[in-house]
Amino acid sequence: MQAKIFISVSIAFIFLALSAPISADLGNMDKAEAQAKTKFDHIGLAEMYEKEANEMNTKVEEQRKLLQEYEEHSEYYGREGQDFHSHHEALLRKYMKAVERNKEMAASHRKMAGKNK
Repeated sequence: MQAKIFISVSIAFIFLALSAPISADLGNMDKAEAQAKTKFDHIGLAEMYEKEANEMNTKVEEQRKLLQEYEEHSEYYGREGQDFHSHHEALLRKYMKAVERNKEMAASHRKMAGKNK
């Protein structure tokens, strides 16, 4: 009984922790992009996107570890295991897309910085 409660509480905690906004300053990014005019503005934006991509990569690795743990010990999760598995697969896909998008944006701003010599 205590094990079920512990697992339920830990899963709930994980859901709460992962449902936090992906980036607190995405609204500021739109404003910064609109105001970027110089080479250094674009370099700064590229660095911000690269930092965000690295943070998302960390989250991707966390999701992979959780999924690997589930695959190795799926019997511990009971009926909720399939929900756990599908939820974390969806988060993994979301974070992987975010990494890809941030890398594309960083490359785009690096290219713009090169043109603004």
